[in-house]
Amino acid sequence: MTDIASIDAAIAAASRNAGTARRFAGSKWRDLATRAFVSCWFTFQATMMVEVVARALLSGEDLAGDALAMAKLASRFCLFFFFTFIAWLTLVRARPLAQAPGLMPRACALTGAYLLCFLPLTPERELSMGWALASTGLVTLGIVLSCLVMLRLGKSYSVMAEARALVVSGPYAYIRHPLYLAEQIALTGAFVHYASAWTALLYVVQVACQVQRMRNEEAILQRSFPGYAAYMEQTARLIPGVW
Repeated sequence: MTDIASIDAAIAAASRNAGTARRFAGSKWRDLATRAFVSCWFTFQATMMVEVVARALLSGEDLAGDALAMAKLASRFCLFFFFTFIAWLTLVRARPLAQAPGLMPRACALTGAYLLCFLPLTPERELSMGWALASTGLVTLGIVLSCLVMLRLGKSYSVMAEARALVVSGPYAYIRHPLYLAEQIALTGAFVHYASAWTALLYVVQVACQVQRMRNEEAILQRSFPGYAAYMEQTARLIPGVW
């Protein structure tokens, strides 16, 4: 009898813990915790960019005559604003109306967004001036475009497949995922610096996750907003006239 009572008590306790976990998962506290973590992470990244820029400016080297050094410095400035913007939007964004269920959408979102952050851990290539400038130009262009898109997206910004508000104006009037396109331009520029067989594999995996991330996002937006299906018929997913 004692063993049966102990088992019943353990089951009841497990049920209460599971219920608490479910309530926390959908609570404002989980949302606040996620916001705080993501915002702190990107604030840290912005701080790192400040350190890099400050070190370059205080090095005493004449940057005015070095086109590549100036281009890299400009891209670091853009990265600083990009990371700062994400940190701010994460704090002020609205709570989601709906989220894609399961671990797969979250895994795709995180992998697509952050996998290529591991590129600096691999050996950097020696690039010609032309390739180096092209790489820096792509990074800078992608970051500038990302900031402009996020400015239009505003409080609807998210990393996971979530529905907050339906944005269909600005760049979203032409393609459904302009932010992913802009980010991919920047990531492609970064990839050039570390291109190898192994990093190419990382790049392919990241692109595959981004494609699935778009599909996950479209699915949750279709379920949340009745007008999204008609919007999909009028816009390209990523490249007008192509896909």
